[in-house]
Amino acid sequence: MKVAITGANGFLGSYLVKECLHQQMEVHAFIRANANTSFLPDHQNLTIHHLDYRKNLAEQFEGIKNKLGELDYFIHNAGMTVSLKNEEYYLVNVGITTAITEALVETKLLKESGKFIYTSSYAAQGPASINKPVSHYGSSKLQAEKVIQEKMANYLLVRPTAIYGAGDEAFLPLFKGAKLGVYPVTDSKQRMSMIHAADLAKMVVQDMQNHAGIIHYNDGSTYLHQDFIEIFQELFNKKVRKFPLPKWLAKFSMGSSDVWHKLIKKRPGITLEKFDEISQHWDLHTTDLKHSTVKAEISLKEGFKDALKYYRENNLI
Repeated sequence: MKVAITGANGFLGSYLVKECLHQQMEVHAFIRANANTSFLPDHQNLTIHHLDYRKNLAEQFEGIKNKLGELDYFIHNAGMTVSLKNEEYYLVNVGITTAITEALVETKLLKESGKFIYTSSYAAQGPASINKPVSHYGSSKLQAEKVIQEKMANYLLVRPTAIYGAGDEAFLPLFKGAKLGVYPVTDSKQRMSMIHAADLAKMVVQDMQNHAGIIHYNDGSTYLHQDFIEIFQELFNKKVRKFPLPKWLAKFSMGSSDVWHKLIKKRPGITLEKFDEISQHWDLHTTDLKHSTVKAEISLKEGFKDALKYYRENNLI
């Protein structure tokens, strides 16, 4: 089986690569030139191809097809997750998805019986009880899904909840705070769901061989901030105190951060809009939406331990 993966050098992308290799697939990593490949393994069944999304993708896909033949699976994992410019979400998440699907149709790089897999997000569905995107990120993901549904005959739209694990840095600020014994909370009753990247990759690779349509991914549990605190206390072997933070103050801080990062022309780890989004209830696994039947194996405690080991090994904490 031949599979191509865009964004293969990133956090989740690297887990998808490793899982596909574990399943003895022939993996083709589609990445930008000069991209950091430190997360990618050195494996005889892994080949790296450089793509330039600013140029004609059909020509690039045609050249790749001449070298390796048709693909059985195409996993589109590259995308924009955080930006201070709302138009960037649509330019990347919708624009590149459109260009890729059109190039695949034109070149027939993907077999007629092949499947297109897209890494979308819970954000495309929206928080629990809201059932619509509450951010430009979520809206762009939903639009990209619609492009795929229109252009691709056989597809799997992957909607994961918050992803964590070794290699991720989105949760790093929480770990740093916990190390100091502080855990800021704006809503102690917030309901959350999580999934470890290794579990997600395993679930997606199994599902893409057996299912189609839209599938939501999580580890099956509902978490409160207190659950995080208790795990942090065990990991750091110290008391971690909950620090109530008024939402208005948190939003003011995020807004100030947005202004500062615009001035220095640097992308922040989290924006005000992203904060508003992740502050919602995300326990969608309790709804009647379609979820993966593949069970997660990594507990939150094991996953946080895994992430902490990575942070320490890379001198991030």
